Amino acid sequence: MTEPKTKMFTAKVDENLLKAFKHACQNQDTTASQAIRAFMREYVRKHGQADLFK
Repeated sequence: MTEPKTKMFTAKVDENLLKAFKHACQNQDTTASQAIRAFMREYVRKHGQADLFK
């Protein structure tokens, strides 16, 4: 079985927002990467591109 392909994603974010986001992730016992991936999957599902995951 082959591993899924992954890519790095870089975004510019306000320093205070990033600090608050990381703190919120810690409070939820998750990583920032996991939270971003969950957000991206949900965003794609809501906006009609869910078929990309089939």
